[in-house]
Amino acid sequence: MTPSTTTTASIAAPRRPAIALGWTLLTAALTLFLLLPVAWLAAMAFKPDDVMFARPTQWAFVPTLDHFDYVIASGFAGHLLTSVALGLVSTALVVLIGTPAAYAFARFELRGRDDLFLFILGTRMAPPICLVIPFYLIFIRLDLLDTFLGLTLAYMTFNLSFYIWVLRSFCRDLPVQLEEAAMVEGWSRFQVFLRVVLPLLRSGIVSTATLCFIFAWNEFLFAFMLGGQAVKTLPVAIPLLITAQGVRWGEMAVVGMVALLPVLVAVFFLQKHIVRGLTMGAVKG
Repeated sequence: MTPSTTTTASIAAPRRPAIALGWTLLTAALTLFLLLPVAWLAAMAFKPDDVMFARPTQWAFVPTLDHFDYVIASGFAGHLLTSVALGLVSTALVVLIGTPAAYAFARFELRGRDDLFLFILGTRMAPPICLVIPFYLIFIRLDLLDTFLGLTLAYMTFNLSFYIWVLRSFCRDLPVQLEEAAMVEGWSRFQVFLRVVLPLLRSGIVSTATLCFIFAWNEFLFAFMLGGQAVKTLPVAIPLLITAQGVRWGEMAVVGMVALLPVLVAVFFLQKHIVRGLTMGAVKG
C-alpha cells in the first residue's frame, strides 16, 4: 500500500460516520417537521375552548374530553362506519375485477388493446367534476342517487382505472417462463393465474389496493354529490362542525384524528407488502 493510498483511506474513514450522522439528523428533522401538524391536531383535540387560540400559545393545559363527547353525540360514528364500509367494499370490487383485467392487458394480444387501455387510463386523468355530473344524471334514471350501492359503484369506477394501470406494470414484470412451464405440465390458463400469478402479485395487489382504499377514504366530491343526506361519509360530515355559532375547532380536530386512524393502521400492518409492491420491478437482473 502506497503512502498516498494510506492517507486517503485515513481521511475517508472519519468522514463516513460524520456523513451517516448528518443524514440521520436530517431525517430526524424532516420527520419532526412532518409530524408537527399531526401533534398540533392531537393537542387541539384535548384543549379547552378558552385556551385553543390563546396568545402566547399555552403548552401546559388541563385536558378535556368535551370535544369527544360532542362528536359521539352528533352521530359521527355512523359517518365513520359508512366511510370504512364504502372504502372496503369498493376496493374489494376493484381487486376482484381489476386483477384479471390487468393480467389480460399484460399477457394477451387483444385487438385494440392499446386504445382500450388508453381509454381506461383517460377516465382517471379526467377532472372529477367532469365525471360527477354524468354520474348524477345516470344515477337519477337508475334510482341509485343517495344509495350505498350507487356511491360504491362510483368509487369503484374511478379507482378501477388506476388499479389496472398500476397492476399491469407488475404483471408485465413477472417471468413468462413460469407460466409456460406450468402450462406444459397440463395446467389451464385459469389454474396458472390462480396458483402462479396471484401469489407472485400479492405484494403488488396489496400496495395498489391500499392506495385505492386511501383514495376512496379521502374522496369528497362524489360523496357530496351522489351520497346526499342518506349516505354521508366522514369527509362530507366534517363541514357540519361549521355552525352558526362558529367553527368547533376542538371537535374538528377530534374528527381529523379519527380520519387518520384507518389509514395509519392499514399502512402499519401492510407496510412490508406496500414497500415491496412499490419497489417491485425497480431493479431487474
